Amino acid sequence: MRSVIFSVAVLAASALAYPVKECTRKVNKHTAVEYVDLVVTKTVYVTEGPKTQTKHAVPKPKPQVTTVVYVPPPVETPVYVPPPVYNAPAPSSKKTTTPSPTPTPVVVPAPAPVAPTSDDQKCLDSHNKFRAAHGAKALTWNQEMADFARDKTQDCTMHHSGGPYGENLAFGYTDVVDAITAWYDEKNQYDASSPGFQMSTGHFTQLIWKATSEIGCYNRQCGGSQYLMCEYKTPGNVVGDNGKYFTENVQL
Repeated sequence: MRSVIFSVAVLAASALAYPVKECTRKVNKHTAVEYVDLVVTKTVYVTEGPKTQTKHAVPKPKPQVTTVVYVPPPVETPVYVPPPVYNAPAPSSKKTTTPSPTPTPVVVPAPAPVAPTSDDQKCLDSHNKFRAAHGAKALTWNQEMADFARDKTQDCTMHHSGGPYGENLAFGYTDVVDAITAWYDEKNQYDASSPGFQMSTGHFTQLIWKATSEIGCYNRQCGGSQYLMCEYKTPGNVVGDNGKYFTENVQL
């Protein structure tokens, strides 16, 4: 292999030593090529042509014999991979429908109602007792409205909250039952022949309003006094339409 590289280098050097413009000699090349089992043997003979007159004396080149062994690179034969064949099912004359499974309903238990405290229970029981006497259904306790009343009584100053519920207030009573009884006693001033809202009977009409279904109260201790606030849903004391709503919801 080294002799091959050396021979090629000599031929390359010889070719560079004879510029085309400077050289007037003719070179005859004879090439014999023999192919054996994909190995090519190439023999190059370099002979000197007839001597001609040149401007510069050119040394006579020595004959060089170069043998080049050519080994062709392996040729990768492409392998044809046919695409996959999809065997589609034959069309059926009958259309079948697979019923989808019916999902099993998930039953989420309702949150357990919050048990009212002592004062809360008194408020609920007193309201339902007075409502039953006027044909109104019993109320259920709503802790969210009770929390609303708790927040609105923090300043211990009696005033309406302006919230989304119906509202009754009492201040200075020693027991919540006494305060609710005072609201109920306003019935003696209510004139059923002229149904409608009256400032002197508004606590009473809200207490027994038939459309109301939920209640939430908070009794706050303010020094030596009690501040009671009760919230109602749906609100009562709805005015308009010539007292129609009072006729429907206030039964004496």
